Amino acid sequence: MQPFKFYLVTDTHYFEPSLGCSGKALDDYMKNEMYCLAESSKIVKATFDEIIKDSETDTVIIPGDLSKDGEKQSHISFVKELNRLKDAGKKVYVITAGHDYNDHPRGYVGEEYVPVEPTSFDELYDLYYDFGLAQALSIDKETHSYIVEVAPKIRMIAFNCDSKGDTKGRIDDRLLSWAKEQIDKAKADGCFVFCINHYPIIPSVPVFDLIGDAHIKDWRKVASFLADNGVNLALTGHMHIQSINEFYSENGNKFVDICTSVLVGSPG
Repeated sequence: MQPFKFYLVTDTHYFEPSLGCSGKALDDYMKNEMYCLAESSKIVKATFDEIIKDSETDTVIIPGDLSKDGEKQSHISFVKELNRLKDAGKKVYVITAGHDYNDHPRGYVGEEYVPVEPTSFDELYDLYYDFGLAQALSIDKETHSYIVEVAPKIRMIAFNCDSKGDTKGRIDDRLLSWAKEQIDKAKADGCFVFCINHYPIIPSVPVFDLIGDAHIKDWRKVASFLADNGVNLALTGHMHIQSINEFYSENGNKFVDICTSVLVGSPG
């Protein structure tokens, strides 16, 4: 297996500035926020500019929370940025997450919070089809999860744990059954398999085990399933912190979760 180089960019939280991002309403909101909302589009553009300059690395992976709060125009503008990467010869693989749909999107205009057009979960499939789904070997249509061969003999399961209803932060038995089929096929083809997911699978710090939104539901079960099936690495985001955590299943198999921080804030 040849070395595989890629960029991992998490939690871009792209916000289209024309929706309104100045004034007292924004200032009040930012008193309790830790990432750059008004500057997010410029940060994304500058980051992608640097990636485009890199002629040695052709793969970019983005595991969720692509937009601020699911603003339709933010998604449209972010897709344009992804197309810049694609046009420069980069292979781009994304998944969406909870901030990408039906999250009460709004602009910030003077002293007013102004409602803007939202995005539904179903719309995300077509919006981001060209960035992972189109290249997939298999797709779980219900969650938009997929598996793709990102390099020769290297396959990536892109879990989408944020879909409809009460399924946010959940990789359920049905999705694990789909994943098992894909893992078995990959093994038969002699491939190494890793996965991405928006939520950390292992809590980033012990206290986060007590916080439901800090990791996927039933995380020990999912981590054990992956470890025991030979998927020993997950690349995640969501928590806006950097962490590397290990877990061992009852069978003694190791699983590692690498959580990467938000692009548009500290300590990203």
